Amino acid sequence: MDADIRQGEAIGGPYAVTGTLPSLADVTAFTDGSARFDVGYYRFVSHPHLRRVESILKDTYRCRHCRLAESPEIALLELLLCLRAPGAPARVVVLKDTDASAPIADESFFAPGDREGLTVLVHGPSPSPAPELGRGDILILVPRTGSPVPRSLAEQARRASDAGASAILYGEFPPDRPTDVPGARYHVVGLRAEHPSGCPAVRAGAVLGSSDKVMSRLALLMRRRGPILSSRAAEWLLGGRGSTDGNGAGGGRGNPAGAVQRVADVLIEREAGTGAFLYASGMSAITRVLDVLRVPGKSQVVAVGYLFNDTYKGLQLVPRRAHEAPNRFLGVDEVGMLDDAVLDETAAILTETITNPLGDVPDLAELSRIARRHGVPLVVDNTMATPENCRPLELGADIVIHSTTKYLNGRNDHGGGAVIVRGSREAALLAERQARWSDGMSPLEAAVLEGNLATLPERMRRFNANAARVASMIAAHPGAGRLWFNGHPSHRSYATARRVLKGTGSVISFTLARDTREGLEAFYDSALAGIRKAPSLGSDATLLCPYTLLTHFEDTDEALAAAGLPRFLVRIAVGCEETIDPVLESLDDAFRRSLAGPA
Repeated sequence: MDADIRQGEAIGGPYAVTGTLPSLADVTAFTDGSARFDVGYYRFVSHPHLRRVESILKDTYRCRHCRLAESPEIALLELLLCLRAPGAPARVVVLKDTDASAPIADESFFAPGDREGLTVLVHGPSPSPAPELGRGDILILVPRTGSPVPRSLAEQARRASDAGASAILYGEFPPDRPTDVPGARYHVVGLRAEHPSGCPAVRAGAVLGSSDKVMSRLALLMRRRGPILSSRAAEWLLGGRGSTDGNGAGGGRGNPAGAVQRVADVLIEREAGTGAFLYASGMSAITRVLDVLRVPGKSQVVAVGYLFNDTYKGLQLVPRRAHEAPNRFLGVDEVGMLDDAVLDETAAILTETITNPLGDVPDLAELSRIARRHGVPLVVDNTMATPENCRPLELGADIVIHSTTKYLNGRNDHGGGAVIVRGSREAALLAERQARWSDGMSPLEAAVLEGNLATLPERMRRFNANAARVASMIAAHPGAGRLWFNGHPSHRSYATARRVLKGTGSVISFTLARDTREGLEAFYDSALAGIRKAPSLGSDATLLCPYTLLTHFEDTDEALAAAGLPRFLVRIAVGCEETIDPVLESLDDAFRRSLAGPA
């Protein structure tokens, strides 16, 4: 039986990346999968536009599953990573029709850390002798665009399938004339939509297949790595032309040509960098940085501070080979151990300017000194601080990452990520990967971000000021328990934050005086009229969520204790409203209700 559809209030208009979870019961339904939601981060919630594109493609290709990605090259890469056992010897054989352009020429298509044990062979349509494929091998067939698949390629697909290999048909095919090759288990299809100006508004990719096991694993892999198509891009693939977003940067208004470069130029200036690269999501940006830094023999990452949950779990779950040093995790109060933690195998030191949700602030200047001493790049996720509150490159970092979905855009109507670099080596590596995989941010998303970046300085001033008032109120309220906010003297990073940051940011976490599920339910299910109950941050509106129950719902008490996360922790991401009084009034009422509830 299909899950019930629950539609919370979309926050951000028709392309909203978050929506309300009005009650604690809705939070539970979201986390346990008993209900399906139409609004949320693209990595977690499939927008109706995406589901419509997927449905059309599944019907056309007569398969059970479809996964949409930001380019056909990335779609192919993610499928290959999913099919291949990490580190196990494998062959990828590419058979291409005469004059067809194959996305893979050799092993360099893969990130350096994924090439071990891998052999790539590229042949014409009738190789002699024909490659003998077996279980674990992968065959990619590349016909000419718009042409039937030659019989020789189709026969190779059948032989590969009979031998237990995986056969993939790759290319751009007319949507009304799908190419049918019985031996091909998967299709990777290129999709396009043009802007009236002639700018290629969308160039996407789709993976189609009927293996429940493989396609489910692919969905989890892509969610963790982040190359997900946005709802705005999906609408253009459906033939729509967008709607106004309220700031004049609607999906269909204006010319997005050049928006990607203009946004990159702004971010270079704001972060004092030398190069910038835009991606489909913040996780995609993090993935690309680690893809270019991790190489055979240097694959370990040392993380400082409790990182964003998906980053942290991604580092925990990444497959490790027997000879590789495991990733290390240090608290911000354990910087004294960093010298010993960095090994010859260390590829990067990774941290965040302000950690989410507990607001820890590492000493970036000290981290950069240690990184320099070991010749290891320092990578800093600056999403929570933004360049208005901190410029990590000026404090010695080598690479800065942003989820542009959050503060930089600030309206919950855009999905994206950015990487800003200081050195030419890192810029060259990222540029080469981006050109090979065509995985840049859609010009449609860049145009929306460009329209909102101009207001960032003023918005951050209000974010900082509003958060200070909310934190003071929570700290003094009898209904509140412990407070986590780097701008309050009780926080363990208070002194460091005063040195590193120009402003606090606006994320505050706290527990309730009545620290039970019943107390949380009484608090969260209150009206909270001045606050939106939604899991995001950096928004013009104040957002609140039961953070641990939402993001760590499967974790044991022991795992939460190790991470320092109370089970019933609440996170409030204060907005940049002109007046914060309604937020204060709503919190006061909810705190009082939590105290007054049944024991």
